[in-house]
Amino acid sequence: MTLLQTPKKNKRASKDTLLLYSFLMPSLIIVFAMTVVPLCYAFFLSFQDYRLNKPQFAFFNGLNNYIEMFTNKAVLTSIGNTVFYTVVSVSASVVFGLLAALIVNQIKTGKSFYRIAIFAPMMLSSVVVGVIWKFLFNNQLGIVGYILSQMNIAAPDWFGNPRWAMASIIMVDVWQWTSYVFLLCLAGLESMNMEPVESARIDGANAVQIFWHIKLPTILPLIQIAAIFRFTWAFRGFDSIFTLTKGGPGIATETMAISIWRYAFQQYNIGLSSSLSVLMFAILMVLAMLILRKTFRKED
Repeated sequence: MTLLQTPKKNKRASKDTLLLYSFLMPSLIIVFAMTVVPLCYAFFLSFQDYRLNKPQFAFFNGLNNYIEMFTNKAVLTSIGNTVFYTVVSVSASVVFGLLAALIVNQIKTGKSFYRIAIFAPMMLSSVVVGVIWKFLFNNQLGIVGYILSQMNIAAPDWFGNPRWAMASIIMVDVWQWTSYVFLLCLAGLESMNMEPVESARIDGANAVQIFWHIKLPTILPLIQIAAIFRFTWAFRGFDSIFTLTKGGPGIATETMAISIWRYAFQQYNIGLSSSLSVLMFAILMVLAMLILRKTFRKED
């Protein structure tokens, strides 16, 4: 009887699998149309001399766009700005987010207030954040300049000086996205098993030793996940930077995302813009795969 029922069971399982894929198919088609197709088309355009104002004269130019990308001083500057902005912003947000999570985790009363207060910036649109901080950094009307004047400190030219302009967009990004790292780290700290911590305290371990040998290894996978997402968001950051500086002064704060927009919609050079987009995608994919591979190896 069992042998006779087996084909029926297999047939029913195949029908259930087919039904499952039929429900998933519309979503897969939409995802494919919204991600894979544009990516492939951008890769195709990166080998074209395609001008947005003269699409009828587009032609295949091989690797010329990639050669120009790596020989154009402005493009190289934007790549360097992107790397610097991303590394400093992600590092600072991870450190501040972890410190905030450790502090809030130790608070006994009023913890909900601190959670909401630190979480709030992440809920704002990047454009709104840029507008808010552009007003705050205004030396005539902003509160930052007023506070510095009360301390007898001359406010710098936040967006006119190249160094201060880069520091300004980094501070704004860290202010907004530290809360993301904070949430993940706090969730990890609050859900961890406290028995090893109590045992370490009984054995005479201090707070630094407990953090370094017990708490940090426990929440390290969450920190790595937060760093991956933060790196991706910062590397392709556009909204707040465009609102604050538009890549200026000059090209001091121009990132790859700003360059892609500028070449596509100001200079109408879709080919060079597409090649820069492909480079950005490749960098993000390689780094994400390396970090994830390292994380999974540690877990195994």
